[in-house]
Amino acid sequence: MFSIQWKDNKGISVVEILAVVAVIAIALTSLLGLASFSLGVSNLLKQTTRANFIAQETVEAVRNFRDGTTWDTDGLGTLTTEVAYYPKKSTDTPPKWQIIQGEEQINGFTRKVVFNNVQRDGSDNIVESGGTNDLDTKKITATVSWKERGRAHKVELVTYLTNWKQ
Repeated sequence: MFSIQWKDNKGISVVEILAVVAVIAIALTSLLGLASFSLGVSNLLKQTTRANFIAQETVEAVRNFRDGTTWDTDGLGTLTTEVAYYPKKSTDTPPKWQIIQGEEQINGFTRKVVFNNVQRDGSDNIVESGGTNDLDTKKITATVSWKERGRAHKVELVTYLTNWKQ
C-alpha cells in the first residue's frame, strides 16, 4: 500500500488549535446562554414571590378593614361589586385600612381587589349561579400584575369573607 509521509507538521498543528478554540468558544457560548436563562428564571421567581406577598397583604388588609367596620354601614356590604379597589392605610393614629376605588402602583406592580356577590344553594353551599344571593358573604379576588421583558404576569388570590359580626 501507499503511505504518504508528511514532512511538515506545522499546518496540522494550526488546524488542531483552531478546532480546539472553536470547541471552547461553543462551550462558553452555551454556558453563557444557560447562565442568562437561569438569571431570567430567577428574576421571574423573585418577582412572583414579591407579587404573592403584595396579594397576601391585600387580602389581609381587606380582612382588617372588614373587622374594623360595620358590614352594611361603612364596610364590605356597601362596596360596588365587580369594580377595582385597593387598600390604603389612613393617616389616623393608629392607622386604619381604607378601601379606595381604583388600582395602586407599587414598585412596578399593579394591585387591585375586586368584590363579587356570593350565591348559595339550598344546602348553604356556595355556587357560581342558580342560588340565592348571600348578602353577608363576599368573594374577594386580589390581583397583582406586572410586566417583565415585555410579557405580562399576574398573581391572583381568591377568598371569601363573611359578615361574622351579625
